[in-house]
Amino acid sequence: MFEMKAFNRKLLGGFALLLALVPAGCSLLPTEEEPIPPPLIKPAEEQYDTVKVATGTIERYFQGTATFVSRSSSQVYFTQSGGRLVKLHAKVGETVKKGQLLAELDHGDLELRTSLQRLAVEKAEIELKRSREGGDPNDIRMREIDLESAKLTLNALEEQIVRNRLTSPIDGIVTYVSDIQPGQTVNAYQAIYSIADPNQVQLTYEAQNTSDIIAVQPGMQAEITYQKEKYTGTVLQTPSSAPLSGDEAERERNARKLILQTDAKGEIGQFADFKIFLERKENVIVIPRSGLRTYLDRKYVQVIDGERRKEVDVEVGIMTSTEVEIRRGLEEGQEVILNN
Repeated sequence: MFEMKAFNRKLLGGFALLLALVPAGCSLLPTEEEPIPPPLIKPAEEQYDTVKVATGTIERYFQGTATFVSRSSSQVYFTQSGGRLVKLHAKVGETVKKGQLLAELDHGDLELRTSLQRLAVEKAEIELKRSREGGDPNDIRMREIDLESAKLTLNALEEQIVRNRLTSPIDGIVTYVSDIQPGQTVNAYQAIYSIADPNQVQLTYEAQNTSDIIAVQPGMQAEITYQKEKYTGTVLQTPSSAPLSGDEAERERNARKLILQTDAKGEIGQFADFKIFLERKENVIVIPRSGLRTYLDRKYVQVIDGERRKEVDVEVGIMTSTEVEIRRGLEEGQEVILNN
């Protein structure tokens, strides 16, 4: 027991000596390291697609592709019914000369009777000459009557031949030919041909729906592009100014048709692109359509204001598919944020 106590005293003494040898501030246990603060991360700046407000020109227009047609066209037809068609001599697209034969009816023996009547006129002239040599006034008058009668008959026969033949009234291009077939009976004033003057052309356009061209009015200016060249044009006819017609099909066409006058010298049947300017303003504030925002009846834009974005109510004017006029709310130099 005594030995155990002596051992414990020695052990405690040794521990005390060890503590005395440890330098102040030191410990036998490892010290914890202080945590390293996380690095400061600067938040990324928000990126915007913006455009600077500036003045410019804005145009709202209707565009399409029109066809060159003649503004001077002649309908060719027979003036009497009952004749039978023998032949059509011209086709669509063919160039014809004034007086050129286009179609003819069956003459029957008309040409033979006309030739015989020419002989009758010649005979009457000879007999009148012989009678005048005889000097009998009554006989002379009878021969004069015979000659006059023969001439009237000849004129009637020759006019009948003319009425049975259709000729072109002008130099031009055939733009229409009736589908009547040889042997069929013709009707008086039924259009057989349409001949167009190629030196007098205009542009026509037919819309799919009347509503597409409701804003177009006569007198509006147009820009014509023909064979990559620019020309000026003017609207001559719209559905609202089309002439009245008793033909239902023609009324339907006129309800969708525009006619434009132009200084472009296109050939009949060729095409040209056009723009009809409905509205145009210069030196006004114009921004991309993507910069305009709407909510119910509200129209506004977002602008850069220092380091933040700001909403500004605006009043708009002309609007196109890509641009919008700002009448009030923006000033030149401001930066408008575009919709992404």
